[in-house]
Amino acid sequence: MITMNNRGETGGMSPPLKRHVELEIKTLETAPRDADKLEGLLKAKRSQKEAMDSEVTQRLVKGERLKCSRLYCVW
Repeated sequence: MITMNNRGETGGMSPPLKRHVELEIKTLETAPRDADKLEGLLKAKRSQKEAMDSEVTQRLVKGERLKCSRLYCVW
């Protein structure tokens, strides 16, 4: 639970935490309420995450191949 004073400000928090809470409140205030829009946003985020995960996996595989080839050359 977040406590606010009579001016609408959060009290008793460090400045970074205060900024984080303010951004979360702003996000919730401006979030779409339509279920279809929310579902579309979730699908877009999911596809972005999958793309990033596959990119990271490709980098790791490429790095392992380089390590193996270097080890083979040293051996």
